[in-house]
Amino acid sequence: MTARRALRALAVAENVLMFALLAGTVAVILGQVLFRYALQQPLSWSNEVATDLLVYVAFVGFAIGVRDNAHVALHLFERRIGARSRRWLRVGELLVLGAVLACIGLGGAMYLWEQRDVMSPVGIPLWAAFLPLPLGAVLGLVHLIVEIVGLLRGEEVRGIADGEMVSA
Repeated sequence: MTARRALRALAVAENVLMFALLAGTVAVILGQVLFRYALQQPLSWSNEVATDLLVYVAFVGFAIGVRDNAHVALHLFERRIGARSRRWLRVGELLVLGAVLACIGLGGAMYLWEQRDVMSPVGIPLWAAFLPLPLGAVLGLVHLIVEIVGLLRGEEVRGIADGEMVSA
């Protein structure tokens, strides 16, 4: 499997995961509304599950944002500098973002490990609630590394999911 195919497969997997997370969130919230107001029997676990699913959506969505270049970037000076300087500015921006992702991932993994045997009041393991931090960070770092390698090769990587490659 080529690197390009692996990245496309990863992008498809991320998109499917995001769809499943959003669909699950909607289903849990609709179920809670149905049980609370139509059946007069509120679900004890739905609020916590919906919150946990939204945390997954946020961190997997962050990784998708990195993949699709929808993350924060410094565009203030890019039009005023040459292509080579612009490429190095972009690498610098990505390295700062990578440091943030590494801190989030490492901190999340450490907290996940500390809470590995703890259960929430409704019986959900806390490690499952903190898994999106290292998961989103690792996915984001993969996309970030791909973009940095492309920039160092003289390419500007945009939208890996779409397969677009524009030379800088």
